[in-house]
Amino acid sequence: MSPKNTTPDVSVLFSDESSFYGDDDEQARLEDEVKAYDPEPFWSYYHPKLLSTLQNESRAAEEALNSPSSTLQDGHNSSTRLYPHKRGDNESISAFLTRLRPSITLTSEAGPWIWVRGKASKSLSKSLESRDEASFVKKGTELLREFDDKEQELRVAHDKLGSKTTAGLTRKLNPLRGELEAGILSVARETGITAGKWMLFPSDDRVDEVWRMLVLALEKGDVCADAKVSTNDEQSNGQARLICIYTEDFADKEDVKKVLQMLAREELFDPRGRPIYYKSDAFTLLEINSKNKYQLKASMYSSKDFQV
Repeated sequence: MSPKNTTPDVSVLFSDESSFYGDDDEQARLEDEVKAYDPEPFWSYYHPKLLSTLQNESRAAEEALNSPSSTLQDGHNSSTRLYPHKRGDNESISAFLTRLRPSITLTSEAGPWIWVRGKASKSLSKSLESRDEASFVKKGTELLREFDDKEQELRVAHDKLGSKTTAGLTRKLNPLRGELEAGILSVARETGITAGKWMLFPSDDRVDEVWRMLVLALEKGDVCADAKVSTNDEQSNGQARLICIYTEDFADKEDVKKVLQMLAREELFDPRGRPIYYKSDAFTLLEINSKNKYQLKASMYSSKDFQV
């Protein structure tokens, strides 16, 4: 006698009458979620970070670079290769500043940033290109998760005690935060994420002038620094722009101070006024901002920390 066939009928399993997708209420709930789901916020955040996106942009940039139309003449009548997001090879400063004005250069055309390499920053530019961001983000995220787990354990233990204050919990968490910060910076050094930047926030109507002053200052070659400025995303509604002035090593306080002194000397910020802040790329890559849930200090230095 042949064994009874116990293989389920797939057509029945996936039919509309099947409970595979849940009961009527569950199916209705899922359908409502599908209708209400807006994928745009998800993709606007994750799409620029996908490897496929980065590879495509790199390929497009290479094709544009090799295109005959990418070689033009600058003010000195020399052959100049132009880029949509940075100063071209042999491009004069005046031509660069005229071609890529932050106030009108669209993000959709040039990407989120306009870059300029300082005259003395070859080593910095090389370090920015050779670092291992993927490994850092992986290891840094693991450290953040470990902190989350430890914090949760301490909070559960604290709640069981029924204490009316959080002073005891805070005393236990603060050393953990110190260990977390030290761990992140240690991993950053291991993976080459040693760069950091001073940040300026000029208003939309002043961004061109501030950027011009900075580019001219970097061209003097007094400091080793690169810089970038955010482009016009057409949705800023007059909000302040971000300008980053990079140094090679966040732990090199003398170099960090030297760049700050240059910014003060060029009147790009007033040492007697509101401070400006220096942030490590490590914290930027891990998206640790001023309101992070780990209660870490987002910036490494303030201009008030230095005699300028």
